[in-house]
Amino acid sequence: MVTPSLPAGKRRPAIGGRFRSPLTMAMAAGLFGASAWPAGATPLSPSAGVIAGLPVSVAQGPSQASPATLYQGGDILTMAGPKPSYAEALVEKGGRILYVGPLAGAIKAAGGGARQVNLAGRTLLPGFIDAHGHLVLASHTLLNADLIGVKSIPELLGRMKAHAATLPEGVWVEGLGYRAEQLAENRHPTKEELDTVSTTRPVFVQDGSAHQGSINSVLLKQMGWSASSKDPAGGVISRKPGSSEPSGHVAEAPVFAVLAAKAPLTPAQIRQGVGKAVALWAANGQTTASEMGFGLSDDDINVVRQMLDEKLLPIDLLLFVKHSFLEQAKAGRSAVVAQYADPASRSPRVDGDGRYLNRVRLAGAKFWMDGSMDNAYMSQPYTNNPPGNTEKNFRGLAVDPQAAVEATVATTWKSNRQVAAHAIGDQAVDNFLVAIEKAYAAQGPADHRPIIQHAQFLRPDQIVRAKKVGAITSFTAGGIYPMGDYLARLMGPERVAWAGAAGSVQRAGIPWTIHHDMPAGVSPSLIYALWNIVNRTTKSGVVLSPQERVSPYDGLRALTINGAYQFHEEKSKGSLEPGKLADLVVLSANPLKVDPMTIKDIQVVETIKEGTSLYRNPSLSAGATTTASVPGSAPINEKDNCLVPHDQPQKPLSPAQQATLERLLGPGR
Repeated sequence: MVTPSLPAGKRRPAIGGRFRSPLTMAMAAGLFGASAWPAGATPLSPSAGVIAGLPVSVAQGPSQASPATLYQGGDILTMAGPKPSYAEALVEKGGRILYVGPLAGAIKAAGGGARQVNLAGRTLLPGFIDAHGHLVLASHTLLNADLIGVKSIPELLGRMKAHAATLPEGVWVEGLGYRAEQLAENRHPTKEELDTVSTTRPVFVQDGSAHQGSINSVLLKQMGWSASSKDPAGGVISRKPGSSEPSGHVAEAPVFAVLAAKAPLTPAQIRQGVGKAVALWAANGQTTASEMGFGLSDDDINVVRQMLDEKLLPIDLLLFVKHSFLEQAKAGRSAVVAQYADPASRSPRVDGDGRYLNRVRLAGAKFWMDGSMDNAYMSQPYTNNPPGNTEKNFRGLAVDPQAAVEATVATTWKSNRQVAAHAIGDQAVDNFLVAIEKAYAAQGPADHRPIIQHAQFLRPDQIVRAKKVGAITSFTAGGIYPMGDYLARLMGPERVAWAGAAGSVQRAGIPWTIHHDMPAGVSPSLIYALWNIVNRTTKSGVVLSPQERVSPYDGLRALTINGAYQFHEEKSKGSLEPGKLADLVVLSANPLKVDPMTIKDIQVVETIKEGTSLYRNPSLSAGATTTASVPGSAPINEKDNCLVPHDQPQKPLSPAQQATLERLLGPGR
């Protein structure tokens, strides 16, 4: 069953009502100012080891006293400029890039006792930047059974039973990633089928979109849903044929109500989940991650608290918070206390960037201008409705109220806070641009860099408008191959020409990025996303809008220097230049020197954050081949579904949570 869509223009409940306590507002108040680390802050100490699966500790950069590391023997692609530029050697020392240039100069710069790394013909690049992901959310979902790729309900149940056997008694049994249309039964599981997993504890499965799923009888009873229950606003509790008795399938609002009913994650679960998420990002070459929906889950605060207190992160993490409580945060600023004043409680940064606290940075606010692909908000009706949708003149849906978007953009326009908006359909993009244009007209130009996330259907006139106001577009490129044919059917030939218009944006001179949107995207591999945006081949073999193809080099810029620019971090990341952080990735081949159709076969050999190795591909290190970073071992979802929030009442914050939110800010942040 496909989730029923709301009528065109009808909005889901406003995205508000969560994280509204004064001390939660204090957390967001960190977006209203920033300070540098105190003078004398020193680099981090070496880590305890290399991340090969789960990180054993926070991977910290080498101290200035550590020997330098000299890289040579392969292509060193600096990404420093609009055209490819190579160096013969690179020297890292103290977590920064000390030298880039000829080998003779590198040997001199490295000095005595330097560690030598022979790339053996492989390619060294800046570490990839996750321009739109959900690492905090992934730290929850990676604890669940992996249901991606299941072909039948018996197979799904088998995975759930195997997962249940690993859990303590009483813990919910959860799974994520199946697609009903890919199951032999062409439907969602029933409550009776999930009862075979357990009749004593809740069982909950979500499809790849995280917007639909099924629950067992125990969970139906716990939620209080019965034959007499009405469907909640903005959602569906499906019924058995010819009956009002719930079948077990739920969609949209009830799914998020179930999530809100879960018990908080334990510290051990958080530690395990963060480790899994970091390992996945690092195995795919990413040294900077993002959470483009902080606050979607009630567990988010606890997860970030533990990240901070236990210094769990070996990579950087940028948080974009739900906009709905941002303005109220001003009132909570007086609650901020200096509990991180003790230098021992925070990790000083190699680059001295005071916006970060123990590798976490509150970077901006996030809006949702429309829904998932089947609900993209379009200016004209769909050519063909999504499966199961019979609404006439269907145009998708709007989510955040326009007045709230405009008010928040206006108040942040000339601040150090960015705004980003989930906008798939052209009407959603239009609404976001209107908000930006009003701020631009009233306050003048600003180096704000508002981000149009997904930008799936970007009209030519909107590209012109985006350039004028300094907006950045970030494309969910990984969906082109699995979803391109579906997009063409939904929107028809005229509008599919706008799909993922990276070529047009490139020609217009607008900085752009590509992203994976995991765990709601199709693959965690940005190399797979690169292959998609360069080739634009669909499952049927059609090239989707060939005029929107880009060169492999421009695609790599979207993963590196443009990603750094998107987040105002281009001075320290994104290219291999002296003084920048030694955030590096080693690839098995150079994307610029292979057949573009084979780019997806390139592997991540090693990921290095500030000079410290976080991930090494053991198969490649031994001279064999593997598919660690592409959909061979990380199966793709058939749809990039995106995340659209549904508000539930915010649970009261505990004293520990409140204290953490205060500590996150520190004095003057």
